[in-house]
Amino acid sequence: MSLNEWEFVDAYREKVVESLYDPISGQESSWGGDDGMLFDSVSRIMKLVSLAETSLGDVFKGGVLGVREGMVLTKAQECIVAAVVIDYSELERDMVLFKVNPYVRAVYDCYKSIRPSSPFNVGKAELPECFQGLNDFVSAVRKRISSTGFRREMSAHVRAVNKNYAGLLGYIDALFARYSRLLVLRIDFSYGKGEFEIEDCTKVHERLDVLNLVSEQIVRHRIQLLHHLKSKRPELGMVGYVWKLEYGKEKGHHYHMMFFLDGTKVRKDIVIAKLIGEYWNEVITQGKGVYYNCNGNKGRYKFCGVGMINYHDVERLSNLKERAAIYLTKIDRYVSACMPGNRRTFGKGNAPKASERSVGRPREY
Repeated sequence: MSLNEWEFVDAYREKVVESLYDPISGQESSWGGDDGMLFDSVSRIMKLVSLAETSLGDVFKGGVLGVREGMVLTKAQECIVAAVVIDYSELERDMVLFKVNPYVRAVYDCYKSIRPSSPFNVGKAELPECFQGLNDFVSAVRKRISSTGFRREMSAHVRAVNKNYAGLLGYIDALFARYSRLLVLRIDFSYGKGEFEIEDCTKVHERLDVLNLVSEQIVRHRIQLLHHLKSKRPELGMVGYVWKLEYGKEKGHHYHMMFFLDGTKVRKDIVIAKLIGEYWNEVITQGKGVYYNCNGNKGRYKFCGVGMINYHDVERLSNLKERAAIYLTKIDRYVSACMPGNRRTFGKGNAPKASERSVGRPREY
């Protein structure tokens, strides 16, 4: 399949699941819809892209499916029909909220141009025309994704994602070069139900209006939170941070944030994460916020990359760099939140300067 055969599909699937916490009842829950973060639609489209890249000629032939009743499709034909029956009107509305990879945009454009139909939705007499439309659709996708312009666009997209990932790895390495151990927190910050109901907006311009409102507020709140931690709470020992803005059908716009604290000065990651989360709820958002303390449920992670991590702890450091970092950056190869005004959806603190790093006897690895 394209994009290195869905190299990071497991992390993408995991990110679709939204963890929720009700501060009033103290109850935690998870929600994972069939098409959270466009997972179902993107999956179908990427399978179609893979088929278009690896096949030649027509996939639907008149003599094969001449009977409407009891029609049986090959796997390749099922793949095409699965992409055709996507709700492209909903996909168009969602693309206000999500930045999709160029493959998704290419298939969307080809669908809008050809308007193919499912053979299960037409009569027997219309099947030949339907098959021709489906073949034309695949041919248009094949032509589009093999063009020089598209390949340049795809290369630029992957290069931008890889740059964020490489930058995050370098940032983590710089922090561990300066600090012998770090207390790593993962907290998700969002808003309560009813604050910004973008999903209730059925028109593109309505979603754009709400998106403008929420983007102004959530950016301001993120800046206020980081300023508080850096300037007002030095005892927490925060030495670094990473943030990633996402959108979910249940949680709306929310931040996945990682905080790096000096592990020689602080412990009790669950308690500190709870303090930060409550400050978001009660002060930053004036009671409208919701947070999820990932450190409080470390058992749910097969590869745990949070908590106290020493520079020589190979396994946990690998989980942090190869799991958590991928979760925060590499999934943008498929889908990422979209913000108006070309606002950033990913950021991190400044790496320690070389002169700030620990001196003395070299560490033993």
